[in-house]
Formats: sequence, C-alpha cells, structure tokens
Amino acid sequence: MSSNNIEIQIFGQILRLHCPPDQQENLLASAQRLEERVAVLKDQSGIIQLEKVLAIVALNLNYELELEKQKNENNKAVLENCIQQLDSSLTKLLSTGTISVE
Repeated sequence: MSSNNIEIQIFGQILRLHCPPDQQENLLASAQRLEERVAVLKDQSGIIQLEKVLAIVALNLNYELELEKQKNENNKAVLENCIQQLDSSLTKLLSTGTISVE
C-alpha cells in the first residue's frame, strides 16, 4: 500500500482511502469519533438502521460546523474592529508627535 493510502475499519467495513501521511492520524481519530457518535445516538434513540443513524449524525455534524463558522465570522469581525481601533489610535499618536517610529 502506498504511503498516501490508509485502511480504516468503520462500522465493520474496511475503507481504503487516499490520505497524505501527515493527515492520517487525524483521519483515524475522526473515524473513531464518528463511530463513537453513532454508537451513542443508537443507544439514546433506539434506532437500529445504520443509514438513519448516519443521516442524523451527519445533520448534527453539519449543524455544529455551521455554528463554528458563525463563531469564526463573529471573531473575525471583532478582531478586525480591534485592529481598526488600534490603527486609529496609533495614527492619532503619530500625528500628535507623542511617539516616534524609528
């Protein structure tokens, strides 16, 4: 097997995937977390059909991803505002001659 290929066993099936070597550990960890989430949902909901459980887990993961994207956008806006305030403050300080840049 090529160093860019990896075998993952998930839900009793072996998947052979192309994955850069530096990302293989993360992929294995992701597969493990997915199996854990599916197991928890199956236990909590009593749903036996793997396809339905996977669809629900996929929806939950997508929802969580969208929330994180919104948080990132909010953080970006806050940081950009802080940078603008700092830039404005520095411009005022430079224009008053209070500080000098060497």
